[in-house]
Amino acid sequence: MAKKTSKGKNKKIGWGIIGSTSWSEHTFSPAIEQARGAELRAVLGSTRAKAAEFCQRHGIENGYSKLDDFVADKSIDAVWICGPTHMHKEHAVAALKAGKHVLCEKPMAISPADCRAMMRAAKQARRKLYVAYNTRHSPKIQHVQQEWKAGRFGKPVHGRAHFYYPYPVKIGGWHSREKQVGSWAFNDIGTHLIDQLRWFLGDAKKVMATHKSSPSWGYKTPDHVAAMIAFKNGSVGTLSASTGLAPGRSRLEFYADNGYVIIDNGMLGMEGSITTGIKNGKERTVKLPFSPTYKLQVEAFSRHIASRAPYPLVAEDGLENVKLISQARGW
Repeated sequence: MAKKTSKGKNKKIGWGIIGSTSWSEHTFSPAIEQARGAELRAVLGSTRAKAAEFCQRHGIENGYSKLDDFVADKSIDAVWICGPTHMHKEHAVAALKAGKHVLCEKPMAISPADCRAMMRAAKQARRKLYVAYNTRHSPKIQHVQQEWKAGRFGKPVHGRAHFYYPYPVKIGGWHSREKQVGSWAFNDIGTHLIDQLRWFLGDAKKVMATHKSSPSWGYKTPDHVAAMIAFKNGSVGTLSASTGLAPGRSRLEFYADNGYVIIDNGMLGMEGSITTGIKNGKERTVKLPFSPTYKLQVEAFSRHIASRAPYPLVAEDGLENVKLISQARGW
């Protein structure tokens, strides 16, 4: 049975989700259902049967297997694109042209050209288009990033970002095809690290990377990558990412000429700690509790649509991220 549409002053933003299994099922759709100011109203599945099964599990009526039918649904205000990376452009452009706002899963698209096409469609439709880098919605990381940007730690010198996120099973499919996934470790895990480096260090100008290693799964697209990024302010960022290597933890380190920030774990809202220090001063470590960053992301996007409340990134962040990945992978 469908959920009732909210009316009046506290009208909720109606969400449609593209993707009916995997992360769409266990993480993204629950985030919409739990978020204030949001309501899950429709799904686009790869088949009619999968869409119907999703609707039954989530108590909604509007399940589709055709993109045109999905974007024509007038109960949808915003679309969360969670399908394969090589389909992001097609899905986003269709949704934007139909008058929907779009939250696109990372990375924004396979190529910079696809990103630009999505941005043109958003501009022409006068609709919002953002990329889902949910770590930017962690309240405690937001706070320390604001302190960093305000100059508390001095001039940025070096950022080091590391995240090994081992998949429990060999998933194959589009993840194993280079042209569809766009370099697996970069586009799955590395894109989050690039976003954090850019968030703290600013605009980048050049990247050097390894991009052929697949020690864990043996795919033709890499499951382990390492890169070094030169930033326009003179700082340097390094990153290492894997979809197979243990132990499945993240670490972000940012060093400036008067202090440092170390975020142990914490990516994607995971529990960890934040350590800060000023040169010749006392080091301070605070607990970083679990944060429902996916839910907070939906709430922030919904508020932005409803009242133009601030949102912690812009579409250009997605484009610049893909430009660096494209340069790193060599195509």
